[in-house]
Amino acid sequence: MDANSQLPRVGSAALVVDTDRILLGIRAKDPNKGKWVIPGGKVRPFESYQDAAAREIREETGLEVKVKTVFGVYEIIRPPTEHRLIIYNWAHVIGGELSPSDDLTDARFFTRDEIKDLVVNGACSEIVIEVLTDAGWCPAD
Repeated sequence: MDANSQLPRVGSAALVVDTDRILLGIRAKDPNKGKWVIPGGKVRPFESYQDAAAREIREETGLEVKVKTVFGVYEIIRPPTEHRLIIYNWAHVIGGELSPSDDLTDARFFTRDEIKDLVVNGACSEIVIEVLTDAGWCPAD
């Protein structure tokens, strides 16, 4: 089966907020390898988007999170190989210890000012800038 027959891919990610900071990780693989991203990943068959976001955060960062409300749904279309629908959720930490996995080379919490610096330096993916801007964590230009 070729990759295009499995498109679009549905993903779930979490905007994990800790007081005045938000969690980002450096992606270890394509797409967006080397960029700061919002942790998340593929929704498995018969898995809720909330469970998928919590599982992905746990696998990628070591943190246990409580997934709350949906923030928004975003779409990435880059023919012929990439078509994703990503459900972004608000979440907060309820346990675990921050420790990036194989999918991330680093993970940490950022303030709004630190995120602004990442954006200015081109360190975030386009979708992350769009989501963080819409969420009020990144200044709109």
